[in-house]
Amino acid sequence: MRTALLVCALLAAGNPYEGKPDAVRAGAKLYGRHCAQCHGPTAEGYGRAPSLRSARIQTAAPEELFHTITNGVMRRGMPSWAHLPAERRWQIITYIRSLK
Repeated sequence: MRTALLVCALLAAGNPYEGKPDAVRAGAKLYGRHCAQCHGPTAEGYGRAPSLRSARIQTAAPEELFHTITNGVMRRGMPSWAHLPAERRWQIITYIRSLK
């Protein structure tokens, strides 16, 4: 219950790591470990995995990106990353947003 409340509070507040260089660096490492296999080392996308540099992704609400990373997109083959702590998911989002 406490975890669910914490996640709800984080979602309501937006990305708590936005604009923090340490979070960008941590997110880059996490991206390389968990995302690059499908989205590519430069986040340009491969096959069914979209480019994370696209305007659609770069202008999406942080909460929408968090939801997508957390729940995955089954029809496109993206797994859920809910097993990663919320902090790590936000760091990945911070890194993706740094690619503008």
